[in-house]
Amino acid sequence: MSYRKFLNWIEKRNILIVYFLFSITISAFCQVDKIAGYEIVKKSPLGYLPKDSKNLPILVTTTEGQKSLATLEDSIEYMNAKPKQRNSMIAQGGIEYAYLDNNHNFVVPLGVYDFADNFGLGRKAIVANKGKYGIIDEFGRLVLPLEYDFIEQPSIWSNYANIFLATKQDTVKIFDENLNVIPTEGIASYWDWDGNLFVADKKNKVGLIDYNGKQTIPFLYDTLYKEHSVPRISGFIAKKDGFYGFVSSNNEVIQPFKYNYIYALKGGYAVYIDQNNKVGIYDESGKIMIPFDYDAIYSTWYNNHRTKEFPANTDIFIVEKDGKIGTIDNKNNVIIPIIYDGLSSWVEYGPEAHFVKNNDKYGIISHRGEIIIPIEYDYVGIPQGGVVLVIKNGKYGVLSWKNKEVLPCIYDKIILDIPWLGFGDEKPKIVALQQNVWKYFDLNGKVLQSNVSLKVINDKYDYIFKWGEPSNENHDFDLKQKGGIIRER
Repeated sequence: MSYRKFLNWIEKRNILIVYFLFSITISAFCQVDKIAGYEIVKKSPLGYLPKDSKNLPILVTTTEGQKSLATLEDSIEYMNAKPKQRNSMIAQGGIEYAYLDNNHNFVVPLGVYDFADNFGLGRKAIVANKGKYGIIDEFGRLVLPLEYDFIEQPSIWSNYANIFLATKQDTVKIFDENLNVIPTEGIASYWDWDGNLFVADKKNKVGLIDYNGKQTIPFLYDTLYKEHSVPRISGFIAKKDGFYGFVSSNNEVIQPFKYNYIYALKGGYAVYIDQNNKVGIYDESGKIMIPFDYDAIYSTWYNNHRTKEFPANTDIFIVEKDGKIGTIDNKNNVIIPIIYDGLSSWVEYGPEAHFVKNNDKYGIISHRGEIIIPIEYDYVGIPQGGVVLVIKNGKYGVLSWKNKEVLPCIYDKIILDIPWLGFGDEKPKIVALQQNVWKYFDLNGKVLQSNVSLKVINDKYDYIFKWGEPSNENHDFDLKQKGGIIRER
């Protein structure tokens, strides 16, 4: 057996093992989704369960209630809603809930609450009736009265907070697992984002509390947010007195409040805009890595080092300077000369390259700046099956990725009928119109069929005609052009 075949065998074997284990898990779950004629609503995730989770009551509903709940949770409105809105939608669904003990006796009978959650923190469960929330203990006793507008135990994936947050009008209280109030005064609202609890007071000043309820950043800032794409500097972008700075989770100033704006790149960098509207980047030690000589800096997809063109410790940025676009590395060396009007961060489904724009013409260049498709076309499409649709002087043509002409730019319309990622029953083909005659070509430009009927064309490609004329200015091409950074906050 060859090494490659051996690897393929290993991969297939691992897939089968994962499938087998997954099937066992699902089967085991499905065997216990009914209890004493009732349906289990949902099981608590492991991160939600208390340390001692034995003998906790089980949340159940009727068969009709389970069907209604499944229909609701599959709806677009529910999936796009925020937690409080979801709970409200469930409460209005007319679903009855009950809690059963391990002997299938009622701890809380049906009809007491119109919203109920699994037991978790402190062996307690959040319940609601007619829009008012409270908390019950494992014996069904209401230990926090139904007087709050919303209660939740914040979470991110499997990491759950050790606190309850209870909102009543414009006040938020923090309770620990024993329902003792954690004294953090002045919280009017909060939002849970990426494992961070941002809080705001009545003056809309923003701070931070941790998952234990301790306030680590006081109410100081007009804006406070964290980009999980910036792991190089553990901290938060903040705005105070009209300027931006960077602070740690304990409110230590990492970069002072003197910048017009700060934004994040997915490669793990924070970009600063100074008071002259020039941008630069600091390294992990706080020293200037990219000087403040540019009008904009953008990340590229190959910051993830999926290319062999650059060393693993090199990141590449698209930059704007004096109205022109090019690329630099993280040592400020120019890679692609800063001479173009536009540059994309990648070419989807194509070579390791950029779409490029100059003098209102488009082409494709490599990560090093070598010409792949000359910058002379009115449009250069996203590669499909190794070929690219182009338009020149109003006429359509097709090129290979290596700039070999497949069909010259003499056609009135061309459609690439090529299944994405190779899926589909039909063989890929090029559909071309010239002088009111439609033809099929293969991907090498060989005629497959002449005089294809207009009815066949309309039946199959009518939806494409409705798209209108293609343009590289479409957001799918992600062209970075002059104009500086557009601020989102």
